[in-house]
Amino acid sequence: MTAAIATTPTSTLIGAYVPEIISLAKRGLLWAVLYGMFTHASRGGCLDPASGGDPICYTATLRPSPLTWLVMALVFMVALNRAAKATSTANITRILSLAATAMWVVPLLAAILGVLSFVTASPETWVEGGVPSNVGFEITRD
Repeated sequence: MTAAIATTPTSTLIGAYVPEIISLAKRGLLWAVLYGMFTHASRGGCLDPASGGDPICYTATLRPSPLTWLVMALVFMVALNRAAKATSTANITRILSLAATAMWVVPLLAAILGVLSFVTASPETWVEGGVPSNVGFEITRD
């Protein structure tokens, strides 16, 4: 006995948006790659300890945060899920448009905030152990 798969009007609606969904995926991938390429920075220097000992030299390297890519993937998946359940073309268009906006806003904001916080952070905080997860930090004592 074979169960027939019923075609619902909703699945027919979303089927008409396959080119837009593919475009959304391509643009999301492009922004993910750009985020990965441009969210790199490094800085280093030496700090004189207050106790008068040897200087503490450091090298810090900013890397892209995997959390940003995870958020982008979640935006894409949630948008697809909501679009598949939408009951009108206006709702599908709105959902895909919001997802397309989020696909460039999320990595752009993450890159700006990441680089800005990296540049303005205090090296003394890093030496004391307050290093963010997406910053590689190495201490050398000369």
